[in-house]
Amino acid sequence: MILSRSKPRQARGFTLVELLVVIAIIGVLVALLLPAVQAAREAARRSSCNNNLKQSVLGLHNYESTYKCFPSRQSGSGNIFSTGHRLALAGWVPLLPFCEQQPLYDTIQANPMEPWGSHAWCSTMISYLQCPSDEGRLEPNNRSLRGLVSYAFCTGDDYAASQHVPQERAQQSLAIQNAPIPIRHRGVFGRHNYPTLAEILDGTSNTIALGERSRPGRTRDRGASAIDTSANPASYVPLSCRALFNGREYIPTATMFTGDTQPGYRWAGGNAFFAGLTTILPPNSATCVFGLAQGAGVSQHWDHGVWSATSEHPGGVNVAMCDGSVRFVSNTINAGNQSAVAPAGNATGPSPYGVWGAMGTKASGEAFSNQ
Repeated sequence: MILSRSKPRQARGFTLVELLVVIAIIGVLVALLLPAVQAAREAARRSSCNNNLKQSVLGLHNYESTYKCFPSRQSGSGNIFSTGHRLALAGWVPLLPFCEQQPLYDTIQANPMEPWGSHAWCSTMISYLQCPSDEGRLEPNNRSLRGLVSYAFCTGDDYAASQHVPQERAQQSLAIQNAPIPIRHRGVFGRHNYPTLAEILDGTSNTIALGERSRPGRTRDRGASAIDTSANPASYVPLSCRALFNGREYIPTATMFTGDTQPGYRWAGGNAFFAGLTTILPPNSATCVFGLAQGAGVSQHWDHGVWSATSEHPGGVNVAMCDGSVRFVSNTINAGNQSAVAPAGNATGPSPYGVWGAMGTKASGEAFSNQ
């Protein structure tokens, strides 16, 4: 009897159609999972950002417990024209000892110079001052980095400035230069002004202390600054500034600030340009500097402006209240009448800028129940 041998079974490969189906399924799964992964990462970054604000506002309260007042948004030795810290240090500096940064604070006091100077402290990177959602790492105007910062001190609903324009920087007015004349705002923080808890008449849970101002990654990004050289603080309306921003970037006809360092890239700069936050335009709107600086070589860093809260978080910004709590404020918050000229820094009464304006002012006689 002859035994027959069966032929070995040949391995069957995938057909082209089957491969295409598998690739399509993988593509669908990636498309479904990627947004969830990105959302989870952003949630983690936002949580870290909240913790940064909590650490800083805790530092504020520890400072207040020691000195019975809050630090000034802008202070320091010397005068703004030529000497010492140029009266230009941000409130982050006096908070350093209360945020476990005593050696850095001691270095700054031992080496008094402007925060854009050449000493190593000027360029120090401080982790809790940087929101991990901020992508800007290279200064868009190609200036030297002077540290990174993602947060600012709330000045309220007036057009905050850093000098008494234009007299204070006039070289012949030495008496004015050498006198650290306070500049107070309707919000908590000003220049050479040290507010107490008793001054926050609207309540610490109703008043913003700190908030986000994201770094621009490019010259026209959210967080960058436009210049309105014809603006007059006595007659300027916020809609003029808001019209320069389309929700993603500044419009092509907007004149952008490119002559010096952009906000977010000078951590110790206390000028409102770097360290102020106004509750005028709603979050993630335009930032506008009025450009009234006088004299050769004088930067608009010192002038009035609208310093809007901005962030890279979807839909809004984080703010820290004076009671130590942190809240998320939506871009759609009620911002009142954007055609109204901002009140003067010493004005009384309700804010014209709705709930957002009320959150920023310390003694306007307003409380809010929702956003």
